[in-house]
Amino acid sequence: MATGIRRDLHLRQDKVYNENNIPKGVKDSKSSGLIAPRRAVLNDLSSNLQNNQNVNQKGKITITKPTIQITKPTTRLASNLNRTTTSVAAKVKPSLNTSKTVLKVNSGLNENVSNIPKAIIRPKTVGLIKTYRGTLTRSSSLKNKSAVLTESQKKEQEWITACKVDAVDKNDEFDPFLVGAYSKPIFAYMMVLENQHSIKQDYLANHKYITSSNRSVVVDWLVEVQQEFQIMQESLYTAVGILDRYLQENQNVARNKLQLIGATSLLLGCKYEEIYVPEITDFVYLSDNAFTKDEVKSSLVDVFRTINFSLSRPFSLTFLRRFSKVSGARSSQHSLAKYFLELALIDYNLAHIKPSEIAASGLLLAVVITNDPELDDNPEDVKSLLSLYWTDVMQKHSTYEMDELISTVQSLAHLALNAPEWKYKAVYKKYQSAKMGRITTSSLLSSPAMRFIARKC
Repeated sequence: MATGIRRDLHLRQDKVYNENNIPKGVKDSKSSGLIAPRRAVLNDLSSNLQNNQNVNQKGKITITKPTIQITKPTTRLASNLNRTTTSVAAKVKPSLNTSKTVLKVNSGLNENVSNIPKAIIRPKTVGLIKTYRGTLTRSSSLKNKSAVLTESQKKEQEWITACKVDAVDKNDEFDPFLVGAYSKPIFAYMMVLENQHSIKQDYLANHKYITSSNRSVVVDWLVEVQQEFQIMQESLYTAVGILDRYLQENQNVARNKLQLIGATSLLLGCKYEEIYVPEITDFVYLSDNAFTKDEVKSSLVDVFRTINFSLSRPFSLTFLRRFSKVSGARSSQHSLAKYFLELALIDYNLAHIKPSEIAASGLLLAVVITNDPELDDNPEDVKSLLSLYWTDVMQKHSTYEMDELISTVQSLAHLALNAPEWKYKAVYKKYQSAKMGRITTSSLLSSPAMRFIARKC
């Protein structure tokens, strides 16, 4: 009992301040006779932290403000639309340095640890808990025949059974994420959409100020911005589609406004695809103040109205994923095809080709150069070489005959073969990184098969 009283007195003495040693920011309450610290205001929090360094605190928290750097292009793009893009400054990896939080608590009590009782351990129960032996897959509720299904699930299961699912989608028939039962109508609808939002061939012919090289310069810059912001590739493909559709409808775009339209298109693509969208001020900074924040806002309204508020035009990367799945393509072949598709974004001569055709041609080219790079089969012409790898499954799901793809495959081969000397280097440098698999360093891109396919282009 006496020990407890002395302990309480000791705790009370720790809480009482010495009047001769009162730190700054402490207010004397005359009514109660106690001295209590004044609570800091949020706006004056940083100054209070500096003034209270001499206060005898029980805990100490140190947090360093993170510093994030975004690399800005060295020159303004609008002044170089007739020429090539200037080199971007060396990228600085954002650094986030936060010191560890240190918490020190000194209670001032010396207790015997042996007097503290140990935690009570619950005795093990035997035979009361039954182990679950069922499957934990995402589609187990529909696959398990013994599971109790609702009326809507029963109708859905009957509908899936009635619509003959292809063999390539049989494993994903009941998967709610891959929706194998709905794959055929989904991609059939996407092909309808790409026909509705098609790009005309040589749509810049009637423009007064914009040329094909200007358009390639802006798309090349958008690839650099996509890498700077670390945004998804879907946003880039959507942005290029919006840019082409806008330039096709509006033929009076000034040359000094083209970079603004490109940045607006990428911002719309990010709003449609991304979870966290970059700020408008970030686009202004990366453009070296070629336009203002208010101009971007007004351009957003103009571009969105011009494309009839429609952002649902499919892009080639979506079709490539589908074709790679149905053909059983390897990951290396899929990565090569992605490289061909991004090169096609910059080339104005391929802007009018439908995304599904670009995807089928890029995958076919990747399959050919990986399976027969040295031309061991000795083909007579390009058609005979491509027909060896264009299977019936690919023809069925892509809806393209071999003769429809030959010219596009040759254009992609010619583009990839001349990419090291091409003046638009953004995609080539992008695929030199280890993150993208160092595709551009592969010897397949300059193999005899690639040269054989691209020689007549």
